[in-house]
Amino acid sequence: MIAVATTEDELAGVCELLRALGASVIEVVAPSNTRRVALVRMPDERSVAGLAASLRADGLMAVSRPDGGVALQKWRQDTRPITFDGRVTVCRAWSEHDRRGLAGLVELGPGGFGDGRHPTTAQIIEELVDRVAGGERVLDVGCGSGVLGLCALRLGAAEVVAVDIDPDAVEAAGRNARLNGAGDRMEARLAPLSDIEGAFDAVVANIARAAIVELAPELVARVSPEGWLAVGGISPSQCDQVAGFLLPLTEVGRRASGEWATLVLAGGGFPRIHPE
Repeated sequence: MIAVATTEDELAGVCELLRALGASVIEVVAPSNTRRVALVRMPDERSVAGLAASLRADGLMAVSRPDGGVALQKWRQDTRPITFDGRVTVCRAWSEHDRRGLAGLVELGPGGFGDGRHPTTAQIIEELVDRVAGGERVLDVGCGSGVLGLCALRLGAAEVVAVDIDPDAVEAAGRNARLNGAGDRMEARLAPLSDIEGAFDAVVANIARAAIVELAPELVARVSPEGWLAVGGISPSQCDQVAGFLLPLTEVGRRASGEWATLVLAGGGFPRIHPE
């Protein structure tokens, strides 16, 4: 089976296209006032993955979906919206779960790492929830899907520069910005960090130890005097060593969950904390 995420306005045209391709539309789910998810079956199940890939190449948000059993139960669990502190929610566009009324909804299409489920992504989103006060200029280094930048915008940041050296990630981040109506406030750039100019109120980098160490001087240079930096994708045992590479910034926060940790560092004063 294939799940195709679309809108109420585009649903009729999408269903017409699917039928022309030999697919049968089994059900249409309405998880929100505007989102529609068409569940599609093919006569030959071996063609499902190929059709889903072809639909994505044409710009549709289409993914393979289990038909039933344990696999479908896991699918539904893995596509459940995740809400952070009642303020921002991350959800795949093709999720069949109801999301009416969820706070600060960020929907994600195909491609790019990061949907809020991995501890490294979740930890940095939690830091954004705690620290974004409103109006910030944010830099997302190694942006993947763009989820961190989009969460920052939902929390009140003014603008985001999302940078990656992976063209697929930059394309995914740009698509997700447009999907969430943030194309004018989030710029996705295919560029090394050295090409990014200026200082930022918040810099987030979920890029693992080796990349953090390699980029340490440039990461530090991008943090404004009153700003803060969050780095993730490291283990708890690596925190002190990583912090040493990011001097003169000093550690102001740390999160750890199992084998993953996130460090928050700042210079020129403590980072702004969202008021209780």
